[in-house]
Amino acid sequence: MNQPIPPFPDGDANEQAEYWRALRESPFFDSEQDQRWRAWLAASRENQEAWRQTQHFFDCIERLNPAQIDRIEREVRTANGTSHETPARRLPKRSLRMLPIAACLMLAFGLGWAFSAGFFADFRTGTGEQRRIQLSDGSSVILNTASSLSVEFSERQRVIRLHGGEAYFKVAADAARPFEVVTSGGRVRALGTAFDVKQWQGDLAVTVYEHSVRVAFADGETVESLAAGQRVASAGGKAGLPESVNLKQVGAWQERRLVFKEKPLRQVVDDLNRYRPGKIIIADPALAEHLVTGIFDADDPEAALSVIEKTLAASETRLTDALVILRRQ
Repeated sequence: MNQPIPPFPDGDANEQAEYWRALRESPFFDSEQDQRWRAWLAASRENQEAWRQTQHFFDCIERLNPAQIDRIEREVRTANGTSHETPARRLPKRSLRMLPIAACLMLAFGLGWAFSAGFFADFRTGTGEQRRIQLSDGSSVILNTASSLSVEFSERQRVIRLHGGEAYFKVAADAARPFEVVTSGGRVRALGTAFDVKQWQGDLAVTVYEHSVRVAFADGETVESLAAGQRVASAGGKAGLPESVNLKQVGAWQERRLVFKEKPLRQVVDDLNRYRPGKIIIADPALAEHLVTGIFDADDPEAALSVIEKTLAASETRLTDALVILRRQ
């Protein structure tokens, strides 16, 4: 009897890209599936970026040597509480062998597909962790939780690739070498300044603390001079307009505080998920749009979750602490 093809996921573009990668490596992938994959890829910029990141991750996996593969498999088995060996001969294709390894890594360590780029980054932080980094040019970085970046400095340029998450940059002046932060949602260029860059789900937010920066969004929109005290962000891949912000509130994460002012619950949950192990899911679309205002301790996300549930009259279902499902009472 033929094994049925797993159903196409209803989740975000990253989950769908993972699905297509696995299907393309399987015996089920035929000309009809190829047409469906091409249509999905052409449907949106978000799909294209998710596919690019997925391919990049597996390209890196393919370059691992046998010793590295065995070490990763041992770590995954330990994290999952298992000890049995999976003979390589049962998975004759190297790329097929990598698929379960990659999936287990992401499940075992709870990092989702943000892990795919961050695993090979020069600097990264885990859940709830923050890190201060001193760069070779004299610039400094505060890397927020669940974030990752790579550094590419040369005689002519200074490039930071923010794979995901958030970072605050205090840039050392060097007119001969502009400082540029590159994300999937756009680019930020500065000479000597202080600014914050946040990337999530293909979108970009930039806040300037000192002097000014140039922001070029992936959709082609450009802010030539974003001044100190201003913020600009994209949503759904579309750039917004610059706005004045309270820098103390925006930068509160550097003091381990989470400050929300009339933020949709879905955005609040996105932030909480970066500070606690496991994942919070909102099962009710209407609840996800409820606005939240408050100041919370980043070191106690469970307390923040409890307050939010009481305020919004929401109930939770816990499948261990690893998965919390929110819905209206």
